[in-house]
Amino acid sequence: MPASPKPGDLAEFLHRIDSRVFHIPPRPESMSALERLLALILQGDGSYAVPAKCVRAFQEHFVNWNELRVARLFEVKDALAAHGIGGVQHRAELAQQYLRRVFGLQNHLDLDWLYDASSERRETLLEALEVCPDHARFVLDLDSLDEEDEDYQGIPISAAMKRMFGRLGWTPNNPKEAVIREMLAPHMEGDSLYPNFISLSLLSFLLPVNKPKNCPKVAAILDLYKHRKTMSDADATELLAGIGFHFPLLHTGYGVKKKVSTKKKAAKKTSKKATKKSTKKAKAKKKVAKKTSKKATKKTSKKS
Repeated sequence: MPASPKPGDLAEFLHRIDSRVFHIPPRPESMSALERLLALILQGDGSYAVPAKCVRAFQEHFVNWNELRVARLFEVKDALAAHGIGGVQHRAELAQQYLRRVFGLQNHLDLDWLYDASSERRETLLEALEVCPDHARFVLDLDSLDEEDEDYQGIPISAAMKRMFGRLGWTPNNPKEAVIREMLAPHMEGDSLYPNFISLSLLSFLLPVNKPKNCPKVAAILDLYKHRKTMSDADATELLAGIGFHFPLLHTGYGVKKKVSTKKKAAKKTSKKATKKSTKKAKAKKKVAKKTSKKATKKTSKKS
């Protein structure tokens, strides 16, 4: 029988594989799909705050996104530099490359249709653009959710997610979506929704579709889950990189022995010295007492 992870154990595992890259805020209603994707593309392996600032800088400097697409490179760089944003050369080139590819694929820059499209159709466009990060598809999956939609069932559960949970032994093979949603419900609330959904989705898409006899990727995930509290940062990073999970871990300090403070060490030394001194004094007193008793015994014997 499959052994479902306890909520606390799964929370610890999700905490361990968390990365600042996954901490994406919900999409503002005023933000178009074109702008959302631009921010994700400019994000790199850092936080979302800087690329969001880039988008605002472009909006202030250019009339529309088409003007940015056809602008001269130095104008794009100046727009970023004016807002104190670093790496202007790379970010300016990447922004124009993205916009030009979108225009080249559909002869316009409107991408809001992505929010009504299927996950598969969104994935097809992202692959065609060739500049989108791996986590972009999962951000768009969440951005597309509409709780007021009559077909709304909750967070999207992909075939890859079901496959991973089954192979990890957390559910029966080919589990129902409702089973996984119920298991993930405590971890998909508030600020935890985007980072936890993105990290699990990325892991699941790294597993092969056809199950090998002994899958090293499944073994690696289970190893990290088992040793989530004790595995060192370096070992965890190497293990995840070995299965294709190349994201800087947010929570570090695992597997490090706690150092005793110098004050505590000094206190221990002082107490040891004091103990030695007290034992020496006690021994000296005992010797004096013995000598005194011997002398008293000799005197009494002589008198008698």
